Amino acid sequence: MISPEKMFGNLFDSKEITALRLLIFAKDLLVNMIAANTTHAYDSKIAILTAKITQLETQVSSLDSILNLRRGQTDEVDLVTFNFIKKMSDMEGVIANALGGKSSIGFKEFYPLNMKDYDAANRTTMHTLTTRVNVAATKYATQLGVIITPDLQSFLPSYTAARSTQSTSTGTINTSRVSRTAVETETELALTGTVHFIGEKFPGDVVMCSSFFNFNLLFTVGHHKHTTRAGTIGFEEIKEIVNQLFTDNWSIIIRNKGTNVAFEIWLGATALETTSVKSVILQPGNAISLKPSDLGDLNNSFLLIKNLSAVNSADYEIVIIG
Repeated sequence: MISPEKMFGNLFDSKEITALRLLIFAKDLLVNMIAANTTHAYDSKIAILTAKITQLETQVSSLDSILNLRRGQTDEVDLVTFNFIKKMSDMEGVIANALGGKSSIGFKEFYPLNMKDYDAANRTTMHTLTTRVNVAATKYATQLGVIITPDLQSFLPSYTAARSTQSTSTGTINTSRVSRTAVETETELALTGTVHFIGEKFPGDVVMCSSFFNFNLLFTVGHHKHTTRAGTIGFEEIKEIVNQLFTDNWSIIIRNKGTNVAFEIWLGATALETTSVKSVILQPGNAISLKPSDLGDLNNSFLLIKNLSAVNSADYEIVIIG
């Protein structure tokens, strides 16, 4: 049965969505809309979101405000860590291009071990890693530009704030999750309007509409099930990892654990496909975090991996989060 409340009500009116998560989600959406606004079709919504984000950011900007909202919570540390790992994976090629390639000194200051230490990031290493990125981003700000630099610099204060919240004595959070400020409600309604606006622009196109919204940012990372598939594939072998339908609310982390073999991975319509026009090739020793639509049509349910070597086996690890 279709629920009018779910269709026409406040889509973001949930006690699980805190002001900080709402702000992060809204800012991510704004960046996506600005990037897609080549014909100025989104100008009106961008203006509304920008105003609401500014108001909400003022509400949660001070550390005391964050502490009051996050007191006793550990999930923000996981959220920052998850987003940091994904960002460093997504930005690896961008940073390499900006700094003269993966063999450049600047790139090595960001990625001395490629993605290995970022993939293994945890509460013991996150302060060191975010400090490294902050220092390197400041040093190479000119080459990286005014958009990438502050984005990379933001992780150190975000992680510091989250850890400060975690280490503060436990407080009551029920009120902060149930009682919404006027600014939060106005932001939620602006976001709801934007969801309907994008839906009207691309009616029935789930993949296109989902590309604007990272709903994982709204909820605790720990609430998402992690399924790990790891193994070895023989030379030129194609293996089915899983057969299930995905949405872009899922994330897929792929690691090539080998030293001399690249492999290809994609979403296939059948288990018998041998290649795809939309696939990802991962070189040995590298890792990447993707949305399912990065690997193919979301109507395809077969997650397939192919060893590209004619002589050597390949080792892989795939973590499905959703």
